Amino acid sequence: MSEWLPTVEFAALVGIGRQVAHRALRRRRWRKNPLEVRKVNGRRGGNAGEQYQVNSTSLPLEYRHRLKVSQTLVENHSKSITGRTAEHTWWLDYLRPALQYPVKSTARSDALVELADNPTRNWKGTAVSYSLRTLQRHAARFDEGMKVGRHGRSDRGKKRVVISRRWDKLVPFDAPTKAKIAEDLKQEIRGLLKGGMSWGHTLQEAEKFLIDATRAWGFRPGDPSVLERACSIPTDLVSAELHFRNVHRFKRDHKAYEDRRPRIRRTVACMQPMELVVGDVHPVDIHLTRPDGTVATARLIGFLDWATQRLWIGLIFFEKRGGVQNRDVIEVFAAMIEAWGMPQSLYVDNGKEFGFAAFLDDAMQLTVPGFHGPSRSTHVINALPYNASAKPIERLFGDLETRYFSTARGHIGGNRMSKKQEAIGRTVAPFGAFEDVVPAIEGFVRTYRAVFDHSGSYPHELK
Repeated sequence: MSEWLPTVEFAALVGIGRQVAHRALRRRRWRKNPLEVRKVNGRRGGNAGEQYQVNSTSLPLEYRHRLKVSQTLVENHSKSITGRTAEHTWWLDYLRPALQYPVKSTARSDALVELADNPTRNWKGTAVSYSLRTLQRHAARFDEGMKVGRHGRSDRGKKRVVISRRWDKLVPFDAPTKAKIAEDLKQEIRGLLKGGMSWGHTLQEAEKFLIDATRAWGFRPGDPSVLERACSIPTDLVSAELHFRNVHRFKRDHKAYEDRRPRIRRTVACMQPMELVVGDVHPVDIHLTRPDGTVATARLIGFLDWATQRLWIGLIFFEKRGGVQNRDVIEVFAAMIEAWGMPQSLYVDNGKEFGFAAFLDDAMQLTVPGFHGPSRSTHVINALPYNASAKPIERLFGDLETRYFSTARGHIGGNRMSKKQEAIGRTVAPFGAFEDVVPAIEGFVRTYRAVFDHSGSYPHELK
């Protein structure tokens, strides 16, 4: 019966190093004997995960006989072990590449290293991976003739300590009472973390709670210090419940909660130009000078074609205090439509400056000056609150600020409470008037686009 041997088993069988065996299989020849070799997708190592395997029937007669003898030894060894269970059978099959070699041999060590940390499924169908030490321990039990089904402690996986060894030994309560106190303590810790208490203070308050609860159940030793020492809370009890801090973060800092949520990955493969356009308003972190001598920053209104990464921008600057209005966004949006056409879908946030998007379908039934294509409906998507990271244009704005805008004169950084300073107590000098910065920012955007078109290094997978 033919059997395909991986490189490590072939090397151990013929008594050569792994690299020498790899070269022999790659040439499909060993000591002038042609070998039947195939490539398979391995779980680790190799070129893109590829590994070589050799058919045992193509080996010289000497090595085929040696392989048969080693397999017979393993089979006889397995028959000598009584009480074969599903777990026992699985371990025997899994460790077979290593058990066929002598104990403490280099070949067995190499085979165990090959199996270590590789994902597989155990006798229950559960996805697992085992460390080298675990595999060595199981292989040693086979060598000693022990049953695999009886390895380890009989109470493995069960909790053997209720709160702490010192407390469990000191208090005279029965098991149900101890379990009730432990559950109340766990709920108290969770409540403190939900309220926003720090890890250290939670540990202290939990210790006070355990002392009071133990006394409330009737145990009051003559020396109070004995109870206080026994009620010292293991740090693991608090650390295991730290995820309940998310409740406090959700209630008090919803933006931080949303920023910490796991993200899915979306691809732009097979998307058509203007299939999805993302709009947003971004404050440019460059100080500009107003006519009255005060300084302020401009606002950049951007629309990103997600499929092609084209960015259409418009810049506005307020001579006095004010904010971006619907008419400002509409002007930039209409200019984009005239140049690129109407998007199939428009993805915007819930700011009042994008309020016009709710009437976009109705507006498209009218004549749009400068847009000569057929009228079509545009699907408007509103972003979830506090979910800015879901919009790819936000990351693009960050790239523009980090790579390009930060090189401009007058750049103050994104933290308005801690602006950049040329010297202690002196902020950076302004770039100049608004009319001066417009060509610079437009040039930065053209540079970004030119770099993207030239390298194509912008990731196709977007979070």
